[in-house]
Amino acid sequence: MIARARAIAHGNAYTTYATLKKNAEFVCCENMAGDRTAAVSEDDLDDIWIQFKYAGENYIAKGKPVIRNLIAMEVSPTKEESKGWRLEQWKWFAHRFIEEMDKIEFKNKEGKVSSKQMDLAHSKWLAMLHHDAKSGIPHLHFMVSRFTVDGRINDTNLIGEKAVMAANSINKSMGWKQSREISEEHKAEIKNAIYDILRNMNRFDWNSFQRMIEKHGYSAELRRDTGGKIVGYTIKRGNSKYNASEIGRQLTASRIEATWKQLHKDMDAETAKRKDEDQKARVEYAERHHFVCEPVNPETKKEHFEFDRSFENDKELEHFTFDVSENIVNAMSSTFKALEDEFEFFLEEVMEVSLCVFFEIMSVPGGSGYSSGGCGGSNNDLPHRKKDDDDELLRAKRIARAVAKSCPRKVIRRGYGR
Repeated sequence: MIARARAIAHGNAYTTYATLKKNAEFVCCENMAGDRTAAVSEDDLDDIWIQFKYAGENYIAKGKPVIRNLIAMEVSPTKEESKGWRLEQWKWFAHRFIEEMDKIEFKNKEGKVSSKQMDLAHSKWLAMLHHDAKSGIPHLHFMVSRFTVDGRINDTNLIGEKAVMAANSINKSMGWKQSREISEEHKAEIKNAIYDILRNMNRFDWNSFQRMIEKHGYSAELRRDTGGKIVGYTIKRGNSKYNASEIGRQLTASRIEATWKQLHKDMDAETAKRKDEDQKARVEYAERHHFVCEPVNPETKKEHFEFDRSFENDKELEHFTFDVSENIVNAMSSTFKALEDEFEFFLEEVMEVSLCVFFEIMSVPGGSGYSSGGCGGSNNDLPHRKKDDDDELLRAKRIARAVAKSCPRKVIRRGYGR
């Protein structure tokens, strides 16, 4: 669970957002006048805000105006921690968090109190349950008056630190992860997502970067200087915000494009290396099996294979011939096309490997396409039935899918750059 809190001056706008957001659910409230046990409507807003605003009327009357007169807090257990919770559990949780906040007091090195204990339990407060639109993470929004019902003011100095301490206290008692651990996990998750985005961008530009960030379930807020140049950015995940420098030094606004260039330089070098390795592997395969592949005959529309194979104990080679129909090639091609958005491969290479594997299977003694002997032979001499053709096409598709998925160049591809 993580939490944040601060005193704000725009309490009216925050209350409107927290209570009227689509699908927001009323959880509970305390010390509020009137019937506050059901969903909040637009007609209720003025009354709610007036209660918050004038709760400290006696305090303000003494000549001490308070600009930041509302405490805003967001508290978010993880999906796993709050799994299966009903409103009754969220109500208990809201009161528990208020209770923990009221326990905390800060003292400086000299022992002097630097932030007094608050008394939120005896202040007017309201809690609403939201579900993040992108991540679906549930979280509570608290609206709490700066003033207690008897006119005292809540000390909001270091209130952000108090929220973290309250969250960690509950985490410890519930056996949940601590805030720092959760924060590190979130930053690592965002870092991986950004590197994934950079790898899949054909060129770097901030508009595309923002769009891809949103597709990953986050949002990016860009900071510009007076000349319009982007000098920084933050990533928002649910209710948590992280500066680029917190996510990774190589991902700051001044370095991210250079990081993109280096990633693609490394990827190009790796691709060239793997292509060379693949070429060597194909040559070795051909030499080991002694096969010859002739191009498609425009008249017969068949691709002709000649294949020599020997086993360790055999002194003589077995010779095979095999003609692959256009239907088989088309079946494999359509399979590759369906997979090209998910896997990266060279079409010519996977087609050649797939045909070779198909030929190997069909040339097994007893197989439907087997033909052998010193004088050669061909499966063209065998009678064909529709079921046999259907079986061959299905086998061809399965082989093509297996070859594409086991391709050494397998890389998950998403979004921009395809």
